[in-house]
Amino acid sequence: MKDENQTENGDGHILGKLSAFYFPLAVQSISMTLTYPLVGSVVAHGPLGATEYAIMAQAQAVMFLVGSIGSGLISTGMLFSKSKRGRRNFITLSLSLGLGAIILQALCCVNPLADLIFNRFYHLDAPLMSLARRILFFSIPMNFAFFARNSGLATLFTEKRTDKATFATFFRIALTWAGSVVLVRLGHVGWEWGLGLTTCAVIIETSLVNILARPYARRLPEDDGQNATVARQYAFAIPLALGGTMICISGTVVPVFLSLTPDPEISRNIHYIAFGILNPLSNAAMKIQSVVLAFPPRNYRRGLILAYGLAIGLLWTGVSLLLQIPAIGGWYFGTYQNLDAASVPLAMKALLIIGAIPFVVSIKAFLEGRAALMMRPNAILSCQIAFLAAQVLVFFALIHVAPLPGYLMSGVSTLLAQVVSVIVLNIAIFSNKIADNYGVAHATRHREV
Repeated sequence: MKDENQTENGDGHILGKLSAFYFPLAVQSISMTLTYPLVGSVVAHGPLGATEYAIMAQAQAVMFLVGSIGSGLISTGMLFSKSKRGRRNFITLSLSLGLGAIILQALCCVNPLADLIFNRFYHLDAPLMSLARRILFFSIPMNFAFFARNSGLATLFTEKRTDKATFATFFRIALTWAGSVVLVRLGHVGWEWGLGLTTCAVIIETSLVNILARPYARRLPEDDGQNATVARQYAFAIPLALGGTMICISGTVVPVFLSLTPDPEISRNIHYIAFGILNPLSNAAMKIQSVVLAFPPRNYRRGLILAYGLAIGLLWTGVSLLLQIPAIGGWYFGTYQNLDAASVPLAMKALLIIGAIPFVVSIKAFLEGRAALMMRPNAILSCQIAFLAAQVLVFFALIHVAPLPGYLMSGVSTLLAQVVSVIVLNIAIFSNKIADNYGVAHATRHREV
C-alpha cells in the first residue's frame, strides 16, 4: 500500500484524485438540502397549509435527533469494513443501532415522552400534537432506511467511488422532484403524500447504494486480521454517536436563545436565512473527514492533505462571501428570501462575520479524521461536548451582557464554539500522542519487546 501511495505522490495526480473523491461528496452534501423544499411543496398544500409543513419539520427534527446515534457509522465502516468479516460485523452493528433508534422513535410517539416533546418543549396544542405524533411514527421506515444505507456508503467511500454514491443521491433528488410535481398537479397533497414520497425515495436510494457497492464488497478479503469485531466497532462508534447527538442538541438550543434576544423576530429570521447558506457549506467542508480516512496523511507528502483541507475551507468561505456583493446579496436576501429592506444589510453583515465557519469546520474535519485514524473516538466526543458547552455559554453571556445586536449573537456564538472545539480536539489528539509514546500502553509494548 505504501509503495502504491508513494507512486501516486510521484505521478503528480494526487490532487486530482483527492478532488475526484471529495467533490462528489460535497455536491451530495449540498444537494441533500434540495429535497426538503421539494417535499414542502407537497405538504404545505395540505389542509393546514404552511403549518402542516412546520409540524412535519418539527416531527422529523425529533427523528433526526434519535437517528443521531448512527452519526459516526460511516467513519466506523470506512475503518473496519476492509474485509468480508469486518463488513458483516459492521452491517450487524449498523442495523442493530437502527433497530434501537426506531424503538426509541416509537417510544417518542406515546406518553410520557410525546407529551414532554410536543407539548412542553414545542408547545403544540392537542390537535397539532396528535398530528406530530402520527408523522413521527410513520417516519420510522425512513429512519431505518438511513441505517440500512450505511454499509453501502462505507464500502463505496472506502473504494473511493464517491461518484456512485452521489449518483444514488441525485437519483433520489430527481425522483423527489418529479414526484412532488406530479402529486401537486394531481391534488395529492398533505403530510401523508409528502412523507410517503420522501420515504419511497430514501428506500430506493438505499437499495441503489447497496447494489452499486455489491461488486466491491465481493472483492474484499475474507479476513484481514484487523479484529473488527462487533464489540470493537461498537466501542468506536458510540463516542462518535454521542458527539453527533451533541450537535443535534445544539440545533434545538439555538431557537430558545433566539427568543431571548432583544429583537427576537429579526434575530430569528436572519439566523435561519444566514445558516440556510452556511449549513450546507459547512456540511461540505465536514466531508474532509472522509478524505482523511480514505487518504491517510501518513501515506502522502507531509502537510499535503491538511493543505487540501484548508483550501477547501477557504473555497466554501469564499462562496459565502459572494453574498457581500450588493447585487447578489440584495437579490438573495431581499427578493428570494423576502426580507424587508431594513433587514437585508443586517443579514449581509451577519453572513460576513460567520462566513469563516466553513474554514474553521474544514480544520475540525481534518483533525477528526486524524483522531479516527488513531482510533481515538473519545477525542472527537470531547470536541463536540466542547462545541455545545461553548455555544451555550457564549450565547448566554451575549444575551445578558448584550455587547452585540441580537441578529449577530447566534452566528458569533457558533463561530467561537467551533474555534473552541478545534482547540479542544487538538489538545485531545496531542494528549493521546503523549499517552501512546510515554503512557501505560507504551510501557507495556516496551516490556513485550
